[in-house]
Amino acid sequence: MPFVEYDEVEAVCSDCGRIFRSEEALAAHRIDSHAGRVAPPPKDALTCPICQRRFLSAAQLRSHRDRQHPDAADV
Repeated sequence: MPFVEYDEVEAVCSDCGRIFRSEEALAAHRIDSHAGRVAPPPKDALTCPICQRRFLSAAQLRSHRDRQHPDAADV
């Protein structure tokens, strides 16, 4: 998946947190990836305080924040 600059984000999947450049790309993702069978995120998932995307480990959240929100102050 190509890197998406944070300011290019137009749509976020409410089920898994993936980001897309258009609503059309999000719609295609939902059909391909979720098709009515979305499992809720684990209760111990960590949430990015900036974009609400959820992660299973602190390392994944840190990596996401470093890549997607490098200029954001620590929240």
